[in-house]
Amino acid sequence: MSNKGLFQRVKEMKLPIGKYALFGSAPLGIRGLRGCHDIDIIVTEDLWNEFSKKNWDLKFSSFGNPFLCNGDIELGKDWWKPGLWDITKLIGEADIIDGLPFVKLERVLEWKRLMGREKDFKDIEIIEKFLRAQK
Repeated sequence: MSNKGLFQRVKEMKLPIGKYALFGSAPLGIRGLRGCHDIDIIVTEDLWNEFSKKNWDLKFSSFGNPFLCNGDIELGKDWWKPGLWDITKLIGEADIIDGLPFVKLERVLEWKRLMGREKDFKDIEIIEKFLRAQK
């Protein structure tokens, strides 16, 4: 599915602003910097509790934190390593683009540097170049 199609699926969920933000590749995808294969969404505890009662699959990351999955959309109340990120802050400072909240690119850059996977090195370069051009 295209980035546009994925973002449309999120819009159709009608999640309340201030209770979630798109993370992972989505902040790059909305800016046309790369394609997204799925959408990772961080959510507040109450939104997590609401969706945990729906017919979403409960899965666990390699770090042990739970996330809910419905096809190519994943919801998490923690990001990467539980307790490492202040989810409330990430959501509160999100950039609203095309009606959806996205975690700031600077935070995505921090996460990519911590992860250090091959695909992260490419994304780091893309984000740094983009941020330099914005200044």
